[in-house]
Amino acid sequence: MVVVYAVECAPTGHAYVGITSGKLSKRFREHRCLAKSGKHHSVKLNDEWQQHGDGAFSIKPLEVLGDDATLIEKRSAELKWLREYDARGALLNQAIISFAPTPEATAKGIEASRMVVGNRWTPEANEKRRQAQLGKPKNHGRSEERRVGKECRSRWS
Repeated sequence: MVVVYAVECAPTGHAYVGITSGKLSKRFREHRCLAKSGKHHSVKLNDEWQQHGDGAFSIKPLEVLGDDATLIEKRSAELKWLREYDARGALLNQAIISFAPTPEATAKGIEASRMVVGNRWTPEANEKRRQAQLGKPKNHGRSEERRVGKECRSRWS
């Protein structure tokens, strides 16, 4: 079960909209903990939380989707509620965007980042590191530590 929810501020009617496949109570505790410490990523939510306090906020389900809901259906449902609260001028989210990107988009981003100049995972950088290690024994220094350790143990026994 997937739930689109709103963390609402009773005095203002403003809300932070999100989506979760976990328990709403746990998700609310996570938002509350971040907002109380001023570390929530939504600056607007942080400000209202500091102004109105714990008691002014509650979480309510807006839409429940089945486990068989596709990613597109989940994102559409969340975006629908984000837009609805935004149209009322009551949205506390920083931006009207849906949750995490698809695995394909993530993979595409990772692949693109590998080609950025200066990234340490470029083929040129890998070759440079490989060349720097040629001729050096693996774990050099460790064998010396073991030998010295054995000598010390034999002296004291």
